[in-house]
Amino acid sequence: MNTQHLEEFLILARELNCTIAAQQAFVARATLIEHMGELESELGCRLFARNEGRYRLTPIGRRFVRTASGMLENVKTVCDEYRDLAGNFLSVRIAATNLPWLETLVHRARKALAAENPRIVIEITPMPGASSTLEALSDDDNDIVVCGRKHWDGDVTSESIPCGFDGFKISEETIELWVTEGNPLFERACIRARDLDGCTILLPPDIYAGYVRDGVADRFAERGAHVTLRSMPPGDHFDYFANGFDADVRVVPTTLKPRFGLDRREECRTFNLVDLPFVTDFYAIYRSTLLSDPLARKLVETMRSLAQEDDRKRRARASA
Repeated sequence: MNTQHLEEFLILARELNCTIAAQQAFVARATLIEHMGELESELGCRLFARNEGRYRLTPIGRRFVRTASGMLENVKTVCDEYRDLAGNFLSVRIAATNLPWLETLVHRARKALAAENPRIVIEITPMPGASSTLEALSDDDNDIVVCGRKHWDGDVTSESIPCGFDGFKISEETIELWVTEGNPLFERACIRARDLDGCTILLPPDIYAGYVRDGVADRFAERGAHVTLRSMPPGDHFDYFANGFDADVRVVPTTLKPRFGLDRREECRTFNLVDLPFVTDFYAIYRSTLLSDPLARKLVETMRSLAQEDDRKRRARASA
């Protein structure tokens, strides 16, 4: 509906004189009459009754005065809102994984920026966990993802981010293996890497490539165990923790054990390998071009600062 027609309607409704209303609306009298005819045609009803050149509002016309006033006020509100958003708006898609660190970090950064400038609006759209890959960034299916890189007991970990991407470490997590009743490892008191010789380690599809890249199978081979890494079909992460798999070994970050009840399920057992404990360092990764947006750059810088502060606190607790 043409807002100019609404404004002209309200003027004519107030003056009930076409000549005066046309002058106040800065249009020709014939144009005003034409616009009111178009408005009535669009609404399918008469707004004015005309008698010897004089105008009066019909009952529907009187009702439409309130409606038109409200519509124009809404339009004004929307226009004011979007004028304020210019340079203050960011929409960011993040990988929604089972591990909540990225979501928490983005929300904390958004809150900090809003405290500095209340006009800033950052919309966060969580994307499915399967989109937490570098491919999702390359295909523009996501803006910020979580990627893990394993380091082994005694290794010095370092950031290794592919060209064209940027990122920073947001957390680390001890990775445990787990099996269910029926697996020969279930009753074994002390489990070493070589005890998994011939086993298949089943992995969610979004982390499978990372386990291959980080040489997990090679680490087992160094300790006398041939293991096969296999990706399960795409699906919900709950499927990974719910379906039966007596012959398989699976992985779980310690944070997820209580979420999926692995610490309370009698048929499940989680364990660390005595001679091959490993940790996954989790990184927030984004395309370098994301930083071309000043607000996105400010969000990322705030996230990085918060992550570094969290890391300092984590190390302080560990050394206490």
